Amino acid sequence: MTKRIALISEHASPLAILGGVDGGGQNVYVGEIAKNLANLGYKVDVFTRRDSKLLPEVAEWMNGVRIVHVSAGSPEYVRKEDLLPLMPEFTSYIQQFCEAKNQTYDLIHANFWMSGLVAANLKLTLGIPFVITFHALGRVRRFHQGEADQFPEQRFAIEERIVA
Repeated sequence: MTKRIALISEHASPLAILGGVDGGGQNVYVGEIAKNLANLGYKVDVFTRRDSKLLPEVAEWMNGVRIVHVSAGSPEYVRKEDLLPLMPEFTSYIQQFCEAKNQTYDLIHANFWMSGLVAANLKLTLGIPFVITFHALGRVRRFHQGEADQFPEQRFAIEERIVA
């Protein structure tokens, strides 16, 4: 039986144009992880926020990998620093997607702290275990960037909850 993995990357789609706003390292990382897991025989769905009304709900990216554009907020660009209020809607969308498609996953791999918040909530409601790659830690970022770091203060408590 084929194993299914959900990758959650709330702000960084593997389909984004590299070099654009929020089009960089995490996008490449998530895309490469998805490709390599598919090459090993896994079925992979990448859940990322729909930031354009032109994007389909589900895009077949390559054999074994689908990109699922999550409706959370308006389908337009939102700075990642402003996405936290949309995470309950993001979580709810994935729950409804799983129920509507009768879709289950063996594992969730969350990428970034907000995706980790979504994954932790999905673990509670759907019972799916998760792993997380933070890509950056809030306290380290705040230490080095000071006032330039515009992520909300809740980030610290959320990161601590995720790893507890």
